[in-house]
This record gives sequence, structure tokens and C-alpha cells, in this order.
Amino acid sequence: MEAFYLVALLIVATIISNMVYTVFPKIPLTFYQIACGFLLTLLPLFRDYTLHPEFFMVGIIAPLMFNDGRNTDVSHLGNAFHHIMSMAVYLAILTAVVIGTFAHTMMAIIPLSLCFALAAIVTPTDSLAFSSITEGVSLPENVSTVLESESLFNDASGIVVFNLALSSFLTGQFSFSKGLINFIISFFGGLIIGLIAGLAFVKLQTFLVNKSMDTSSVIVPFSLMTPFAIYLISEHLGCSGILAVVAAGIVYGLNQSRLKLTRLMSVW
Repeated sequence: MEAFYLVALLIVATIISNMVYTVFPKIPLTFYQIACGFLLTLLPLFRDYTLHPEFFMVGIIAPLMFNDGRNTDVSHLGNAFHHIMSMAVYLAILTAVVIGTFAHTMMAIIPLSLCFALAAIVTPTDSLAFSSITEGVSLPENVSTVLESESLFNDASGIVVFNLALSSFLTGQFSFSKGLINFIISFFGGLIIGLIAGLAFVKLQTFLVNKSMDTSSVIVPFSLMTPFAIYLISEHLGCSGILAVVAAGIVYGLNQSRLKLTRLMSVW
């Protein structure tokens, strides 16, 4: 029951931060959410609170990234794909290496591998935070599109660098070839699984709508379950679950108009 209260308070804090943002929109929504989170830590109920990483990734990040991928402008994504991949892969890895090396130089007592792990955690930018912070700021459309789209894909780079650095610390060995193979499998495997799973879930949802399944009891739970299922499938196969839900979200976005038309025809 305590876990239910904790989750309920987190939801209430999110609602309050969004309400305050509508009144004072000059400050980015992210800062209101951080402030509400800080206030929650003052409650006795949250003093020993621990949010398990698995629950955070599956229950919060997966649906958010799925929704963000679904709302991505595919035409802009295709036009700037080369720049997006360059920033999401090369720049993210280079940034993690530079930050890790600098941190080790400043605090030599910390092993270099742990410095790389710390840098990998802070390197990937969040697409939701980017859109929130830059809201109301005048940016060139191409720059805004590249930066926002890049933040959808750079999580895989950070996760692979983090896992490689942590493995290097625990074993005392570093393998560049193994790290490169892990990166290729995690990054491109997640994209492929997301595309395939996204198409499969779209086909299944279309089939359910054509069969005039009750929307409230079948379609809504199915839609809510989709990002969780795709994330877990990809992680089980050893690939990036984040990239899988992003790719699946993009597939859903491409088929969104067709799904709406199918629902409309089923109603008639």
C-alpha cells in the first residue's frame, strides 16, 4: 500500500507542476517538475524512498519515449538523418570520453573507468527536457529538429559506454572490438526490433479494430501495453529497449492516420 501512495504522490506532483506551468509559462516545465520532486523529499514518506531503475525505465521512460517517437516529424527526420546519427553516436561517445578524462584529471583518486561511466550517465540529452527548455525560444527550424531528434537516439550510445566502462572496472580488462560489437548490436538491433515490433503491433491493433472489439476494454489496454511490451522484448534480446520504443513510436506515427480511419470506419 505504501508503494501505491508513493506513486500516487508522484502523479499528483506531476499534475501540480503542469498546472503551475500553465500559469507561469516563462519558466520551463522541467524546472517545475524538479521543484515538485524536491518538495516531495521533505515528506517523511519519501525519506527512504528508492525508485528501482527497472521500474523507472519500463514504467516511465519507455512510454514517454514511445510517445515522443510517435510525434516525430518523419520528413524532417529523414532529411537530417546523417546529422542526427553523427551527433547521437560520434558526438555522444566523444563527449563521454572527454568528460571522463577531464573528471579523472581533476579527481585522480577515482579510476578512469568509473569516470567514463559517470560521463556516460550525464552525456545523453533528454528529448522531453530539450523541448521543455527551448519552448518559447526562437531557434532555426533545422537546428531545433536535429537537436530534438538526436536526443531520441543518443541513449543507446550512453548506455553502451556505461556498460563497457562498468565491465572494464569490474574485470580490469578493456576490449575495443567487444565494445564496438556490443554497440552495433544494441543500437541497430534496437532499431530493427522496434520497427518489426511496431509494424506487428500496428497490424494487430488494426485487426482488433476491424473485428469491432470494444475500445474501452481491448484497444485502450492494448495501446497502453505496447511500449512496455516492445521495451521488454528488445531488452530480453540484448538490444536497446529505448531505441526499440522510439522506432516503434515512429512506425505508429506513420500509421496513425490509417488507424484513426480504421476506427472511424468500424464505428460507422
